[in-house]
Amino acid sequence: MKNHSKWVAVWAVTLIVAFASGAWGQKIGKNLEEIVQLANKEGKVKIATSWEGRIIKEVTKGFSKKYPKLSFDLNRVSGLDSRERILNEAMAGLVEDDLVNVSGELRTQYIKAGIMVGTIEWLKLFPDLDKFNFSPDRYFVATGFSRYGIVYNPKLVTAARVPKKWEDCLDPQWKGKFAVYTRPRTFTGLYPGWGKEKSIDFATKLKNNQPVWTSDQTGTAVQIAAGEYQMGCGFPYHTFLNVLRRDPKADLKFVVPPDLPIHIGEALAVMKGAKSPNAAILLAGYLATPEGQDAYELYGRSSPFTKGSASWKVLQETKAKAIWGGWDFEGAQEANAAKEIIQAWGFPKAGK
Repeated sequence: MKNHSKWVAVWAVTLIVAFASGAWGQKIGKNLEEIVQLANKEGKVKIATSWEGRIIKEVTKGFSKKYPKLSFDLNRVSGLDSRERILNEAMAGLVEDDLVNVSGELRTQYIKAGIMVGTIEWLKLFPDLDKFNFSPDRYFVATGFSRYGIVYNPKLVTAARVPKKWEDCLDPQWKGKFAVYTRPRTFTGLYPGWGKEKSIDFATKLKNNQPVWTSDQTGTAVQIAAGEYQMGCGFPYHTFLNVLRRDPKADLKFVVPPDLPIHIGEALAVMKGAKSPNAAILLAGYLATPEGQDAYELYGRSSPFTKGSASWKVLQETKAKAIWGGWDFEGAQEANAAKEIIQAWGFPKAGK
């Protein structure tokens, strides 16, 4: 028993030293050429994210074309709990994934825990990519962005009644006939552009128009297509696409409002202790390129900051203004904004 306790203590000290040194026996190239050479020896990278369906096939094809000696395995995870598990396991020294999609609520905790490779000079490695794709602390690469708008049923809403801007959601014609998702990411997305006063005033007026509150985005979008509600104020474009993938003939249309809120949908980080850190860096960088973004648009999550991407083209065609609070906003500031909006709606706390 004493020997066991001694072994545990030694192992704990070893973990602390490893985290403090940031080494974990990993060798990472000093420049892109060295990273490619080391990655080719690693061969395969394991990524933890929520991908499913066609995006896997498209990323596999594109990544292999860019780096013929490399491939990836997918550890499909979804929800906050799975990222918390990865965090806790990494702090205990168990690292199974090379590249992890870190939820916005947990990014600060991941940094404080010291479980990620950093800082990485992403812009020096990938100078052709926009700086907004990389967090200022140089830990994360934003490979997916979510954009939010208005959905409606074209059989129930005539062309003359189609809402074109957020203020149209306040029209009494919709009273009791439209849906609003209780997690206010659409409206926290608008908060940096609108400011507190306008955001809370809008939230209050939206509540007073008696929406049907919902906790299921995709399910509610399906209900709108089925005619149970006429319109949904504040739904992600990727939710709209989810419905159309299931039923291409669904009665559902998406409106891009003049103020288009944007949120990071996927932020990738390379883990300390990863078996293939160099291949992980190359995969993260590839996903932020225009080629990688083509795959993301299958889910409606391409970056508006990647020139030529579908999201970027939407902004050019509609002349909509992208509103994004930046990396710093997507954390405590967004949480505070959500709390204020939820209180204006009369709810005790934001839904998850």
